[in-house]
Amino acid sequence: MRSPVRVKSTMRGRTAAVTIAGVATALVGTGTASAAAIASSAPAHPTVSAHHVVPAKHRPRRPRKDAARPGAATAVKTTPQAAAPQPAPTWSQIQQMVASQTSPAEPQAASVLQPVPTSGPQSSMPISPAQQANATTIVQQALAKKMGVRSAVIAVATSMQESQLQNINYGTSDSLGLFQQRPSMGWGTAQQIMDPQYSADAFLGALQQYQASNPGWASQPLWTTAQGVQKSGVPTAYAQWENQAAQMVQQIVTQVK
Repeated sequence: MRSPVRVKSTMRGRTAAVTIAGVATALVGTGTASAAAIASSAPAHPTVSAHHVVPAKHRPRRPRKDAARPGAATAVKTTPQAAAPQPAPTWSQIQQMVASQTSPAEPQAASVLQPVPTSGPQSSMPISPAQQANATTIVQQALAKKMGVRSAVIAVATSMQESQLQNINYGTSDSLGLFQQRPSMGWGTAQQIMDPQYSADAFLGALQQYQASNPGWASQPLWTTAQGVQKSGVPTAYAQWENQAAQMVQQIVTQVK
């Protein structure tokens, strides 16, 4: 084995550290006791002399990872454009849609909110969310039965007169609900009549029977068709709610369609 190279005292910094470490490694390989002594004498962290430090301003800069290489294509980020909002359908378009879903057995006027002029002075009432919900139920039932918007106007106006569109549990004799229907007259049980959907369906079913026996019903005043079902002591009273009922039906149909 070659003898270890003496470490000159003038050596400093990395050169001294590397030489010492190399000598220690060589001695460990031979198993001599002097290897441990030399290794223990080496500094734990080799110091770098000042003349080996390169000032920061002279150090070469590393290229940025995201820097474009010469000749490389630059990717352009594009932001997906939002789809243009679709215009809301007009009432004429909605009316045609409802008409296409109305039973062919119904006259054309069944798809018109007010095919005939109103009768007498018109009234209006404030509408609460609960009343609006009841009116919506009535309109939805009319559309589900393919009866057209005119039947919906008749039904809403009738309920406005009978209960102010409120699902009340009282009335003349045993009258109940949105249309003041009487269990004793075969409209259903009290529990059934107090269900707005059942009550609306029962009224519209009776209205269908009246319309079937009166083919020109759509050309009649609103109060005439309402009275054909309700048999009220004040038949013309239904007429006063026609304008507001038509406005409500148009609003509801626009929302549900």
